[in-house]
Amino acid sequence: MQLRILFCLMLLWSQLDARLVRIRRIRRLVGDSERDAQITDYQVSPLDEEGVFKFAFKTSNGIDVQAAGSALETIGIFSYTSPEGVPIETRYIADELGFHVVGKHLPQPPPTPSYILRSLEYIRTHNEDGTLKQHVL
Repeated sequence: MQLRILFCLMLLWSQLDARLVRIRRIRRLVGDSERDAQITDYQVSPLDEEGVFKFAFKTSNGIDVQAAGSALETIGIFSYTSPEGVPIETRYIADELGFHVVGKHLPQPPPTPSYILRSLEYIRTHNEDGTLKQHVL
């Protein structure tokens, strides 16, 4: 029985220790100024008669957030400076088609190869038998 209790305590301590290590890593990465950031500006508009909301806030460490929308669609923008000193700005739209985000810092797909573009143009302008379509714009 004592061995079982000792095992449980050791397991609990190892989980707690791992959590403390993660917290220390996050604090080291984020720094003191980030942890102690304060909201310096906050604006919120209550829902209007059409159910549209708006809010914005800024923090002392340079985070700027703005959003507006309804239950069906929300648009927003947030910006901050990365730990490397690079300004990051992200814009998004969340609607029935999903969450769409744009930002210069995000990875971009490679350009479509020219042979694919030519193939798509051929498909657009030709019938299945290879003849030219009559009314191609």
